[in-house]
Amino acid sequence: MKKFILYLFFLSLIPVAKAQTSPEPPDTVKIIDNPKKVTVSRDGGTTVIEVEKEMEYGKDTFSYNVTVEEADDSESFFDFEVPFGLGKDKDSHKDRSRLKTSFFFLGHGYIGQRFNYFDKGNVKNSIEIGFREVAGIEWSRGAYSFSTGIGFGHQTYHAQDGFIYAKSGSRLVLIPVASGTSVKYTGLNMLNFQIPLLFSVNIGCDVKFTLGGVACFNTYAWARTDLEIDKVRHKTTYKGLQQRLFTADLTASIGVCDILGVYASWSPMTLFDSSFGPRLKSWSLGATINF
Repeated sequence: MKKFILYLFFLSLIPVAKAQTSPEPPDTVKIIDNPKKVTVSRDGGTTVIEVEKEMEYGKDTFSYNVTVEEADDSESFFDFEVPFGLGKDKDSHKDRSRLKTSFFFLGHGYIGQRFNYFDKGNVKNSIEIGFREVAGIEWSRGAYSFSTGIGFGHQTYHAQDGFIYAKSGSRLVLIPVASGTSVKYTGLNMLNFQIPLLFSVNIGCDVKFTLGGVACFNTYAWARTDLEIDKVRHKTTYKGLQQRLFTADLTASIGVCDILGVYASWSPMTLFDSSFGPRLKSWSLGATINF
């Protein structure tokens, strides 16, 4: 029985020896002759050995505790990063199986051409520019990632040659230019804030494909006309337009090295209600850039 007790004692020291990286003073060895009862229990990293022995004056119990604390030098399951400077931190040495969370700035920048349709009337194709995510947050695991944030965009809708923007009551209209009038500028400008929901996947060779939706809050719109009549300039700005306050875009892009790429988007909602302006819809093509 004595050998059995010693055997249990040395077994309890095995995990301690594995967890330690530097030598420590040896544990005290206690020899108990003729034990009546031996109990070995474990609670988490603590092993308890209790030995009960009959004594002349009754029973006595000897107890020995061993606690193992393993050093944890692994990364957290949630690898949280706030990179300083612009762009997302791309540390390829980290474990790709872990979920990584990172903040970034100036993501999914774009510049492109909008091709108008559906009651475009005398409106030219327009230009758009902006950032889907001026500030954003991304969750990534392996080749897949999801990001959202807040961004802004600007579109300019020029009138066809021979037409200018004007207002008829609360409705924005396009009217023909009078004879002898030189048009210096005429355009409709739209500013919006954007909240994107974008899903991306790396498809190899540093190529990333992104697909998602963008909620656009069209906070401000104005039309401006600059004319010259008999060598006299006439500038008029129309504010208080009744554009749709909310529209949604579907967008897809493909980029190389998370820097340059191309994108396409579709805006299925009209820019104005029929009572307040041309019911434009559009789709667009252009270039993307991330910093």
